[in-house]
Amino acid sequence: MRQLQTNYPTRKLGTPVDKEAIKRHAFADQGVVVVSVNDTRLDDFERQFLKNIGLKIFGPKRQ
Repeated sequence: MRQLQTNYPTRKLGTPVDKEAIKRHAFADQGVVVVSVNDTRLDDFERQFLKNIGLKIFGPKRQ
């Protein structure tokens, strides 16, 4: 039986996941950006820009 292989960072059980490395790989390989609107690296304009994109694509958040 062939094992599933990936080029994304993996981990052994009990070790932490490098979430930033996974995000970098997703962007580099697939052009997918994963970012929280609460990320402190964003300024107010960037934060609002991302919120607007989210609203346009996914609609308003559920209450």
